[in-house]
Parts: sequence; structure tokens; C-alpha cells
Amino acid sequence: MGVTIQQIAVKAGVSKATVSRVLNGLAVKYETEQKVKAIMEKMEYRPHRFARGLAASHKTGFLGVVTPSLNPYVAAVITGMEEEAQRHGKLLTLATFPTGSNEEREVIQTMTNPPVVDGLLFFLPSPQMEGLIKRLLQHKFPMVVASERRFENLVSAVIIDNLNGAKQATEYLISKGHRRIGYINGRPEMSDSVDRMEGYRIALREAGISFDENLIQPGLYDIKSGTEAAAKFLGMSNPPTAVFAANDGMAIGVLKALHSLKKEGAFAVMGFDDIEMASYVTPSLTTVGYDLHELGRQAVHKLIRQIQGEEKVQSTLQLKTHLVVRESA
Repeated sequence: MGVTIQQIAVKAGVSKATVSRVLNGLAVKYETEQKVKAIMEKMEYRPHRFARGLAASHKTGFLGVVTPSLNPYVAAVITGMEEEAQRHGKLLTLATFPTGSNEEREVIQTMTNPPVVDGLLFFLPSPQMEGLIKRLLQHKFPMVVASERRFENLVSAVIIDNLNGAKQATEYLISKGHRRIGYINGRPEMSDSVDRMEGYRIALREAGISFDENLIQPGLYDIKSGTEAAAKFLGMSNPPTAVFAANDGMAIGVLKALHSLKKEGAFAVMGFDDIEMASYVTPSLTTVGYDLHELGRQAVHKLIRQIQGEEKVQSTLQLKTHLVVRESA
């Protein structure tokens, strides 16, 4: 038979209830928490998470994550979600679907009625999800939205300061002497895209540079969008001297196109998100960064507080951005 909670409690000199609170991520004194965790590690205590979840007010022990795709950005944020979920003895169940698909709605209904997860994390939800989110709200189902400002007035959210991040990036390029700055926009239905475009426009306006529609290219937040936009910029009679892409994937696409066409250095390149790949491409990518893992951790932390009844009022946490200067700009 394995080590029991009672044995841990005796060894730590605390009550069984205190050990249970530590296991479920509830508030106890820091020193007590560290002592109990150290004894668990020493005694090689391995809780049965699913059974523990069922015991705690009939909770399942699982958190649902719904996202439209898996890419390096999404994977980095989900890593942070996993870290925080495990800290609270929870497991993630992940569902990835094309934006706004009917199958997505069916799976969410399956997850929540009856509930097989204790709460839902909507990561980059599409506008089409609004009706479903409102219905779940009517049933008081715990939910948090990550990286999408559109729903922050409905549910708790963790978002990025996209506007100021894009403004900061554009200002940096201007400080380097660039006046013709091409911009590759993201998906138009995403608030991130709207805010990053606005930050770009504000920086131009404040620098006395006219906004030029010809310097704007559409994008889909993928590498292919970047390569296609780069080719169009290069084909202009008066091309930009710098290109700011609304995410790192598209910026990497620009670098790829420049390399393929033997046009390296044709213009400075700026990205957004600072995914791991940004530091490994050649030239290494100058970009706007923030803690991707922290975005995931904070989203799960908010959801756990809802599930435990500790966060009863809708709130939004906005993470700050910073410039990461490398070789591309």
C-alpha cells in the first residue's frame, strides 16, 4: 500500500485537513506548505489525481482547453497552463479545432453537460463562440479567456498589452531611421490584430509619418503569410525599408523569403510574441516579447480561483510587453 495523507500529516506535525489543503492548492502558511511538500517528496507520495478531484466537492480533476490550432506560440502558452494546473493537482484535456467549427461547439457541450471538466480555458476563441460562452455563463460554468480581449466584459480574461507593444516596436524602427515601414496584419477577426495595427498607426502618427495603405499586407499569423507579404513588398517600385509583422511566425516567413530570393537585409524585420524559434533563426529575430508561460499560468490560476469560489467578480489581467532586440532590426 502507498503512502497515505494521514502518514504525511503525522510526519509533518499537521492535521490531515492541512495536507489536503496543500494538495488542492488552498491557502496555508508558506512555511507549512513547503514543509508538507518536502515530506511528500521524501516519502515519494504520489496522489491519485482523478480520485482526489472526485473527492473534492465532486470535482473531476480536469480542466478543458479549447484552441483553434497548435503552433509554437500556442504550445508555449499551454506549457505554462500545464505547469499551473499540475501545481494544483489538475490535468488538462486539450481540444483543437478550426475557428468556429460546429465540431468545436459539440465537444464543448460534451465537456460541460454533464461536466467532465471543472472549468474551461478558451484560448484565442473566435467571435462565433460568443453565443456559447453566454449560455455557459447562464449556468455559472467556470471559464477564462486567454489572449483575446473581445470577451473581457463577459468573462475573466488574461490578455497582452498588444497596442503598446506594437507602438513600442514601431517606435523602435522609427528610431533606427525607417520612415517606410511595411506592416503585415494578423487575422482581422482577432482583437490582437486590431490592437497591434492601432499601435502601429499611433506610432506613425506621433512621429509625423503618414499612414500608407500600400504598406499594409494581410496575414493569417502563419509563416506562409509572411513569405507572401515579403514577395509583395519586394515587388514594389518603392519598397519599405523595414517590415513589422504582427506575430513571429509571419516575421520568420519574411526572413525565409529574403533568404530564398537572396535578398537578405533588404529590409529590417520585426516580429511579435518572442516564441522560442525567434532566437534561433538567422538572422535572429528582433521582436516584442512577454512571458508566454506566465500567460498560461495566470489563465489557469484565475480559473482555479473561480472553481474554488475565491474569484467571484469578472476581472481582466493584462500582461506587459518589452522589446527584444536581436539581429534582424
